[in-house]
Amino acid sequence: MIYIDTSVLGAIFFREPGAADLVTRLEQQRQARLMISAWTLTEMASIGGIKQRTGAIDASTRQQALANFQRFASANLSMTEMEPGDFRTAAVFIETPIALRAGDALHLAVGRPPGCLHRQS
Repeated sequence: MIYIDTSVLGAIFFREPGAADLVTRLEQQRQARLMISAWTLTEMASIGGIKQRTGAIDASTRQQALANFQRFASANLSMTEMEPGDFRTAAVFIETPIALRAGDALHLAVGRPPGCLHRQS
C-alpha cells in the first residue's frame, strides 16, 4: 500500500510546478495499491477554494480540476476510512519536535506502516 498525501494530488490536478514528475512517479507505482483517505477529499476541495479565492484560478478551472481528481480517484485509488485511533495518533504525532500541522499529522496517522503506533478502533 502507498498512501498518497493531498499535497501530491493537489500539485497534479491544479497543475503546479513539478506536476509532470509526480505523474511519472505515480505511473511507476501502478502495481502498488494506491490509497487516500476521506480527509483527502476535504483537502482537495479546500485547495481549490483557496486557489480560487486568491485569484490563482477561476471557478471553471477549480471545478474541472476537482472533477478530474474525482474521476482519477474513483478509477485508481482505494479509500481508507479514518478510525478514532487515527485522531489520537495524529495528536501524538503533533507533540513531536517536527511541528506538524493537524492535517499532515492525520495523513501520517492514517497512512502509517503496520507496527507504527498501531491503529485502534
